[in-house]
Amino acid sequence: MCSPPFAARSGGTGLGLAIAHELVRAHGGAIELVESVGGRTRFLITIPDQPVRPDEARQTIRRQT
Repeated sequence: MCSPPFAARSGGTGLGLAIAHELVRAHGGAIELVESVGGRTRFLITIPDQPVRPDEARQTIRRQT
């Protein structure tokens, strides 16, 4: 889902979703593909409302890669 580089627009780097994915994961959240129809794509981003300890976030990122 977040494999760079693919740019939907000319002039893009193709890194936007990959960067968003890493930022969301670093905050203990998740990003999910909801739908992709007719050139439009929707994602669901969830981020916990409580602070995440940095060591827990690092462990989660390592397990998911």
